[in-house]
Parts: sequence; C-alpha cells; structure tokens
Amino acid sequence: MPGDPLLRVRDLSKTYFRRRWLGSPRPATAALAGVSFTLDRARTLAVIGASGSGKSTLARCLTQFETPTAGEILFEGRPLSPERRLEIQLIFQQPAASLNPRFTAAEIVEEPLVIQRRGTAAVRRQRAAGALELTGIARAALGKRAHEFSGGERQRLAIARALVVEPKLLILDESFNGLDPSLAAQVAALLSSLQDRLGIAYILISHDLTLVAGLAHEIAVMEHGAIVEHAATATLMRQPQHPQTRQLIAAALALEGPRP
Repeated sequence: MPGDPLLRVRDLSKTYFRRRWLGSPRPATAALAGVSFTLDRARTLAVIGASGSGKSTLARCLTQFETPTAGEILFEGRPLSPERRLEIQLIFQQPAASLNPRFTAAEIVEEPLVIQRRGTAAVRRQRAAGALELTGIARAALGKRAHEFSGGERQRLAIARALVVEPKLLILDESFNGLDPSLAAQVAALLSSLQDRLGIAYILISHDLTLVAGLAHEIAVMEHGAIVEHAATATLMRQPQHPQTRQLIAAALALEGPRP
C-alpha cells in the first residue's frame, strides 16, 4: 500500500525442535526471538553479528525457505504470500561457487525464469541479456560458460541471476566473504549503482562490520536471535550503545590496523 515501508517485520521468531526416537526430548533452540524492523524502498540495512546469532535464519525466513514459528512479515503493507516470494531474492555465501560450470551465462541467468515457466525462450533470453548488462557484462558473453569467467565476473553473474526476476528486495547472506578488498569494492560499487538505477532495497548479512558499513544506511546488530541495537550507520558507528556492537566495532578496527 502507498506509504507503507517495503518490508515490515513484527516479532519474528523461529524455534527448532529437536526430536529423538528414544530417550527424553532435546531442548528447543530459539534461532530468532522477537525480531522487529522496517525497511524502506531503495534503502540498505546491514544485519551483523557473530556466527549463530540468527542472521542467516532471518534471511531464510524472509525468503520463505524457512517458516517462522511466530510473528509477521509484511511486504508493501500485506502479508508476504508465496506468489510474491520472487520479489525478495536471496544470494547465498560464495555465490560464484554455486554456478553450474556446464551452463552458459544465458542458461545461468535464465534459470529462475525457466523454473517459474515465465515467458517464451526468446523473452527469457532478452531478459537475461538485460540483467547481464545491468551488472556490466556484455550481451556478447551470453554464450560463454561459467568457468570461462573470472571470479569477479561470476559474482556479477550471480547478481544478474537474482535480478532477472526484477526483485524489489535483494538479500545478500555473507556474499562478500572470501573476496579480496579490490573485488569487494567493485561489487559494492555495482550494488550502489543498481540501487540508484532500479530503486532496489538490500539487506546485507555479515559478521564483518567493515565490509558493509560503507554501503548500509542503517545497521541492526544481532545476538542470540534478537536485534540488540538498530540505528543509522553513522550514529551506530559513532555512539554504539550495546556491548556486542562495541565488540564488533573494536574487531573491525583491529583488522584495519593502526591508522596514520
């Protein structure tokens, strides 16, 4: 609905129940505990925290790979339905490694459209070419196979595959992991450019504050399945309130090394 944020999450919880055939039941594990936030169009939210803090579970619940135990997800003011799931796309950790090396660039990018049976072959090819060009890969590369691209180009292929269904929200789950600083900077510049051109929103999930602080308009810090601090990036970096936030900032500064 007009005036509503793109995404509103209310009291989202996810509990994993461990079952055993024999003996007493194992205790339940609360991966998410009452997570709430909003995200506007063309904005970037970074969700950071240590391993096991619930970041990836949140991403899987938002994209309906997991069913929340409780809570509500509203997308443009309405409950998120299976029909609108493609409007939220998830790019997993090390996306370049997930590409089928036998597929051509066209086949990789077209795959979501093929699975959804969208359009004719000609329409799918045209949309794949357009998605590739958005990420800086020429139309002439449609016939190249995945292994023929460089690591940075494969990263762009993964982004193009997500963009081909024209999502309004793109979630990147530790997608910067393993990239050297130069390549990470290129991907960050691409994401920023795409946001300006398409008005797309991002959720960047990471344990590394340094990687995402330059892109994010706001940052949410997670610990034990809950958001313990959420603020504009500049405010959070300048005046962190929670011990976990201060710890993450200290770790990021230590990795940067001494400043001149």
